Amino acid sequence: MPGTQKQPAVSASVTWRKTGEEAVILNMETSEYYSANETGTFIWELFSAGTRPEKIAAALAGEYGITLDQAEQDLAAFLKDLASLKIVTPKALK
Repeated sequence: MPGTQKQPAVSASVTWRKTGEEAVILNMETSEYYSANETGTFIWELFSAGTRPEKIAAALAGEYGITLDQAEQDLAAFLKDLASLKIVTPKALK
């Protein structure tokens, strides 16, 4: 995907699968999983491909017709949830 840069933010022990409109993300080390809805899956697909957070927020705002500020807040909350399950590294929150 153009404009993306790989970042070491997804934990190495994580695998995921898209089923329909949702993503199921599994931390194989802790056996905890996260089921993301359509919006979370939209974010996760970009994030796991290495897209930078500011580009994800812009894409989220455009896709769902929300303000960039709201998109940034939603993205931060989503990443915080994933960090609590050790699906993303703390680096993802920066």
